[in-house]
Amino acid sequence: MIFEPYNRYLLIERGAKPEEQSLIALPDNFKKQEKHERVKVVSTAPDVRPSLSAGLDIVVLAHMIEEVDFGEGKVYLVLENHVVGVLKE
Repeated sequence: MIFEPYNRYLLIERGAKPEEQSLIALPDNFKKQEKHERVKVVSTAPDVRPSLSAGLDIVVLAHMIEEVDFGEGKVYLVLENHVVGVLKE
């Protein structure tokens, strides 16, 4: 099944995060939350402005990424106004 975003949402792909070793003992369920995250655009809603194309690497507010599981696998979405910038070569 193909998920198609609407209402100014971007379908994104998250990168794998490397495991970090801590110098102090932390609980097993502790997660360090970064403020921003680099993601790749998979597809966008037709009403996203400015137009962002699939394959672009962008930086978004990490806490605004929504995980949606509709029974056929998880997808990650973010609203267009939570995009901080585009990474270019």
